[in-house]
Amino acid sequence: MRIKSFFVICFLVLPLILSAQNYETQLPSGTSIYQLDNGLEILLIENPLLPMVGVNVVVKTGSAYETFATSGMSHMLEHLLFNGTTKRKQKQLYDDVDLIGGYNNANTSYFYTNFMMVTPAEHISRGMEIQADMIFNSVLPSDKFEKEKGIVLEEIAQSLGKPNSQIERNNHAILYNGHAMSLPVLGTYATIESMQRDDVYDYYKNAYVPNNMIMSVIGNFSTDSMLTLINKVYGQAKPATVKRPKVDDLRTGFNININNSIRKVDLFHRFYDGDEIIINMFYDLPADMNAADFELLDESLKKHSDKIKSLLESNFKDDFKSVETSTFQNPIKSYIQISITVNSRKNMNLIIKQADTYLKKVQLNLPVETVQLFATKAKTDFLKNLEKPHMFGIYNAEMFSIGGIESVLQSYAEQEYFQGAEWLNSHSISSRPTVIIHNPGGSESKEKSLPAVSDKLSIDQGSGLTIITRQNAATELVAIHYMFKHKAMYESKYGKDAAKYLHDCFGQRLKSQESQKITRKYGLTFKVNDNPYIPMDNIYLHPDFGYIRVEGLASDLPGLISFLNSQLTGFKPTAEEFGKAKSNFMRSSMMMSANKGQEIFNQKYTSYVYEDKKYPEDAPDLTSENLSRFATEYFIPANIIISAVSPATPDSTAQLLTMTADAPTTNSGGMEAYERLLRQTNDVVLDESDGGGEQSYLFWGFVREIESDEIPALTALSLVLKDSIVFDIREIQGRAYRMSAGITIVKNRAMFYVRLGTRPANIDPLIPQMPDFFSSDMVDELSSMQLQKSINMYLGRMMFRRLSGINQAYYLAHSYYFYKDMSYDNRILEQLKKVSVTDVKKVAEKYLNPEKTITVIIR
Repeated sequence: MRIKSFFVICFLVLPLILSAQNYETQLPSGTSIYQLDNGLEILLIENPLLPMVGVNVVVKTGSAYETFATSGMSHMLEHLLFNGTTKRKQKQLYDDVDLIGGYNNANTSYFYTNFMMVTPAEHISRGMEIQADMIFNSVLPSDKFEKEKGIVLEEIAQSLGKPNSQIERNNHAILYNGHAMSLPVLGTYATIESMQRDDVYDYYKNAYVPNNMIMSVIGNFSTDSMLTLINKVYGQAKPATVKRPKVDDLRTGFNININNSIRKVDLFHRFYDGDEIIINMFYDLPADMNAADFELLDESLKKHSDKIKSLLESNFKDDFKSVETSTFQNPIKSYIQISITVNSRKNMNLIIKQADTYLKKVQLNLPVETVQLFATKAKTDFLKNLEKPHMFGIYNAEMFSIGGIESVLQSYAEQEYFQGAEWLNSHSISSRPTVIIHNPGGSESKEKSLPAVSDKLSIDQGSGLTIITRQNAATELVAIHYMFKHKAMYESKYGKDAAKYLHDCFGQRLKSQESQKITRKYGLTFKVNDNPYIPMDNIYLHPDFGYIRVEGLASDLPGLISFLNSQLTGFKPTAEEFGKAKSNFMRSSMMMSANKGQEIFNQKYTSYVYEDKKYPEDAPDLTSENLSRFATEYFIPANIIISAVSPATPDSTAQLLTMTADAPTTNSGGMEAYERLLRQTNDVVLDESDGGGEQSYLFWGFVREIESDEIPALTALSLVLKDSIVFDIREIQGRAYRMSAGITIVKNRAMFYVRLGTRPANIDPLIPQMPDFFSSDMVDELSSMQLQKSINMYLGRMMFRRLSGINQAYYLAHSYYFYKDMSYDNRILEQLKKVSVTDVKKVAEKYLNPEKTITVIIR
């Protein structure tokens, strides 16, 4: 292939005349630039004193050309190119490099992927052949793909574990929002895990073409011979059009139209795994700056950083810790960066304002002596790097990819620094800063700022009040759940639904204009009764307790709780409030249409599977007077469990919640919570009746004694049975829509059952199937994955019910009332996670042998 020569420079370095009016650019001897017919650009710099030759190939592709879906692909590809070619397996690649004493490596950044090969001069032809083979002929073997994924994921994990890397990632995500520069070079867990080999291969074939590459060769060689060798090894690759991604919501490459130009806010909070609060202030810089401009600006800022430090130390001695200045150089958008570390958030706004005010006044000019020093240093550093062929390409890869070969050669020209000094003299910091506050958010710092959730149980010996408090330092809300005990017993004494009426009256009182003046101050909302037809709300319905739920702002806990205590203590409903409650419930009951067949069905099957009610339903009529007497025993501290979730410490919240009252203590001391227990029948039951409707109802089941330690395994078995039975009857057979099945556990007994409503014609085909649904054969083929699915679906629903602080408060109170252990609810869920297939099969073998069955049919 013919070599196209742009120009060849072969002369000795002559002294430069340092005049502001007359700058001449001179290059090292032995420097030449070429371009092959296939588009590969080449920089050659001879140095006959070096025993080695270094070859760097910069491929102009990196994370700045990726999208949200392909983030990390350039870096992933870099790894894969070391795994084998059409000529060599992975081991042979490594062995061949070792055989010639070479060094073969690569690195990826935003705008480039750089490949370096360094060998003794006599072996460079072999080294270049190996490098070209990797760059142009890699096969990205499928059997190595997952292995490299794992390595890249480890790199990401290491990066995320470094506070400085986290800060850089936060900054890029904000400063380059809307551009691929906002994406991490390494990619993310999600993008790497979902990456497909064929997609990476397509990316490889698109970007790894010679007209998208720049080569630099430094060391002991003859230019003519080297050009011939390069043409032979790299010149055979075919050029192609590089297709860059086009995504509507993300700019790539050098497209500078990014979202931060229309950013609505200039202050951002982010978190990282560090121990200090770091304030980053970014000021916009012009787009046409070169490397010399940035070096001089960095020096000028360094001079001013000491003055900023003195200013902030004198004014904020207890809050300020340190300050650093630097430039944030990028072809898309560059910034001045001021990094301030503080000890507290107390005076952050004032610190930011003072630093900004100072910077707006500074003069950035530098003495000519300093400029000359940097010009000389830049030239010296450049020439030093020519003696390190393995490093020259690494140091300059970004400049190659962004500005081409000329930008690298100009980077050490002295006139660049004097021109930069002129720019610096006329530049001032005037833009409004983008401020990013990096807050400590790692595990160690979280423990300091946000204590772990902690619970406390206390019983006031004077009033008999039970208080459970949970601290959640991450919330600004307070949730207080008042659970009133022994509702069934008190209602049998004073009137049916007395609690529902009393709670309604209390709610009316809190909605009064006088009360609302106070409740609005605390942002209080109340719930005094349940709607049984709202999913997730009817969990509170129970014959033996009532409740009042309160939520509000925690900014003034003493005032809020004092108000609630004053409202509850000695509350007595008025006759007017009682009348209004009666009218409300009468209206709602008239609107509810009863299904008589279903009512008969519910009464019948519950009478067979549950023991008789402990408290008779022939309670006296509820009157206003009875309701007031009910309140004197029901609405008192000794009959209440208060559970609260707030940001305050458990002890301080408990102290505030303590209520005092002159009312008599409850006469239910020592009583256990009442639950209607399951009945174990002695014979088979078959009860069939005519409901006279379009819908028929079927209950089939049996009750067995169980051991308490079997509850988690039986709960898991219930989930498996429910999934299987419901799917069979509803989805496969189409014989029911609304139905339930599984196992209901009440203390030491479990009910295995199916309950459904269906068309009359479906009843007879379903009844013979029931015993088979509760055969141990049902779990013979149960797999760990199926079990995990059933358990996780259930746990997910349970977590939904425990999302809010007020629901968490409810479960704390419920666990203590019924099990004398406020952690019972959480412990059972944790035990369920550990249930194995073996556990489920064991209880299935023990209990899935139906006998003494109960069948109730309403046709």
